[in-house]
Amino acid sequence: MNPISSLSNWQPAVRLPSAAASRAAVYDTPTAAPSSIVKLSPESLAAARQADTEQAVLPAAARFKEVGAAMLRQLSTGAPVPATQAALPDNLDNKFTLDIVTRSGVKVDLTLASQDDGMLYQISADAELSDSERTALARLADGFQAAIDGMAAADPQIRIGALAQFDSKALQAVDFHADVKQPAGTQSLDFHADGKQRKVSIGGPAGNADVSVDTSKLASLGTKEQQTKAIGNYLKQFDQAAERGHGDKKLMAMFKDAFSDMNRTAVREEERSTGLTLPAQWPLADEDHAALTGLADFSASITQAPKWNNPLRSAEKESFSYAVSQATSIDGPRVDDRTVTQTQQAHLTAQFHTAVKKGGDVKLDVTPQSQTYEYHQIDDAADSNVELGYKDGHLFKARLSQTASRSERIQTYLMGKLQSDKTIPGQHALVRDLLASLSPYHGGDQHHADDTHEVREGRRQQALSALQERMLLLADPDELGGRDRGMV
Repeated sequence: MNPISSLSNWQPAVRLPSAAASRAAVYDTPTAAPSSIVKLSPESLAAARQADTEQAVLPAAARFKEVGAAMLRQLSTGAPVPATQAALPDNLDNKFTLDIVTRSGVKVDLTLASQDDGMLYQISADAELSDSERTALARLADGFQAAIDGMAAADPQIRIGALAQFDSKALQAVDFHADVKQPAGTQSLDFHADGKQRKVSIGGPAGNADVSVDTSKLASLGTKEQQTKAIGNYLKQFDQAAERGHGDKKLMAMFKDAFSDMNRTAVREEERSTGLTLPAQWPLADEDHAALTGLADFSASITQAPKWNNPLRSAEKESFSYAVSQATSIDGPRVDDRTVTQTQQAHLTAQFHTAVKKGGDVKLDVTPQSQTYEYHQIDDAADSNVELGYKDGHLFKARLSQTASRSERIQTYLMGKLQSDKTIPGQHALVRDLLASLSPYHGGDQHHADDTHEVREGRRQQALSALQERMLLLADPDELGGRDRGMV
């Protein structure tokens, strides 16, 4: 049910009982003045009183259910929107804001918040909205609500994929912010999307995470299938990093959500170049795409809040930090004499304590008995680099190089005395010339001259699909070694 039947600004901030918010029908609301007061129907007031008697405070997810979506859908009715927002109280429990700039420059701001057992909402626009703008805003309703529901959950989740897919013909920028009170502290989320980038920042008591995707250069984008495979491979790498470095599972889950949502991009366009376009807009050949991940360039990082759990050794902090990125370059004097490079990088550092006996507990205090443990220090790195070169439209260079290195230092203490200090290394490097995998399928090749076009095309697509799997980043030296042995 739609809980809001007219738009309003609050001055002063008027509290709507949250238990009734999901059922309330607001009416008789003057929309011209910022000082307008929202009134509830008699049915809504009765529902509020009954709900407040039964339960004083509802979970955040329940109190915000459907309200954010209703605020945006209301715009499609043509109802007037106040020009300004009133000041809200400082001591809010939860707060969600959505700030939008339309193509014509109109700024639209929505605020949804709760305080104790009450709910507050505001909406404003600094100029008149066109019908197309109202429609585009209303289409964000489900995305806005999904983002709210995700952050309002008992274990906050990042659900901003739908907001990232806004109508770029009517809207030029979308910003979402959330502050949600948790038992351990406030969990925050900031999301921004425009024609050049998508960015998410997560902050809370467990640590911080950031994901930024460059959407200004999309020539290297692959198909949705290719992007799905690349995202899945990265999520696997994240899980491996979290397990190896003892990363916080809930923070990593939010990081994975953000990475997935930000990297689900549109399929690349198939328009052909006139020769006058910029390098970043040149259409790439299927061979180029086979050697790339299919994702837009990005940078992503997660950093846990450090802890010092050993009162007798202050230098032994527990921490987890992981960063991953991709950068693609397309350059040259013209499309037929282009160079294409793509670099992927990942770096993990972590420190943590474990029991000497597998499965045991570590409870560090000032007693000698507690000072029996292992202290681990992880430092891993991985990179992948592909280089393609064309001259007069023909591929003359195709090279792949990948490395994965691991280092784990383990210091073992018994009753506070160092018993051993060892470092476990691991490394593998892969270098391949890809011309043999790509060149046979270029025009003029005679190796399969007698094959029909369909046979040649089928063989070509199989080879390119197999090659795509080998372009993805691997952080485990053993896995990279297995890939190396499997490549021809």
